Amino acid sequence: MQVTGLPFDDIRTLAEALPPPDAQAAALADARSQELTRLLGPMATEARLARWLAGWSGKSPAVERPLIALFAGTHGCGAQSRQEDTLAGVTRLAAGGSAVNQVCGRHDIGLKVFDLALQVPVGDITGDEALDEKGSAATIGYGMEAIAGGVDLLGLAAFGRGGEIANAALLSLLLGNDTSTATALAHLPGHGELRPAVEAAVARHAGAAASPLELLRRLGGREHSALAGALLAARVDHVPVVLSGTTALVVALLLDRLRPGSCQHCLVAGGDSDGLAGRVAGACGMPHVLPGHAAVDDGSTAAIAIGMLAALAAMHGNMVVDVDSA
Repeated sequence: MQVTGLPFDDIRTLAEALPPPDAQAAALADARSQELTRLLGPMATEARLARWLAGWSGKSPAVERPLIALFAGTHGCGAQSRQEDTLAGVTRLAAGGSAVNQVCGRHDIGLKVFDLALQVPVGDITGDEALDEKGSAATIGYGMEAIAGGVDLLGLAAFGRGGEIANAALLSLLLGNDTSTATALAHLPGHGELRPAVEAAVARHAGAAASPLELLRRLGGREHSALAGALLAARVDHVPVVLSGTTALVVALLLDRLRPGSCQHCLVAGGDSDGLAGRVAGACGMPHVLPGHAAVDDGSTAAIAIGMLAALAAMHGNMVVDVDSA
């Protein structure tokens, strides 16, 4: 298959130039964790998360401006798309009635919802391409705006009825699974009934399996492309990321195939250790927290993890070890 060219060139260049973690900040976090063990005893998990937070933020662990960014998109997979469900989800979020609204309010986490041309679904991937290269690249650029205004810890998730079929097809092509296994990994509702749509999408786009960005545009919705942009922008700006939900995990896997290690600034929240969450976390070199908790696509699991990380950062930075020197 011949990749068509220009719109994705900047994305490939950006992916090849992603910055590494800050080794000095990580080492300082390790030293502080060693001090805290004098009071707290062994704290391997806490120390590992503090190191991750410090290394990818480039500063002492602190969470002052956390944000959850949610991307909503609609799909053209025939009757499965159910656009009204996606619109209802956005309305519920705007009214403050979703689970993520409650968690963000409790932990003082910002919340942005990006509705991505909901009245114009992407193409039906069972017989067509979801987006052209220009449209996908533009949406990647739009997703990069998620960190505008200053963010120091970003939670990402996405939703959109019909996106589950795209996720299952992407997993089948990325992992080499049969469609039955892929639909189970993607938590596709009624997966036996919807498997023919997944099979048709896989057959239609199998020729793009060697090109992650081609898979992204051919099979992913606008929310997939926007997530990719947010993930890349966060890495460039030294913003650690918390992922929850199937779509965010699939996009992380796509970017890791584009450039191995490109999502190591991310942490996976929720999901099963022996399921998709654990598998993607292991493959991409990402920490996994809250295993066994529901990995909800509305971002609430990411928000819970951010609250935990904020508390850990406060403890790590503000505890007094030597009372006499306080």
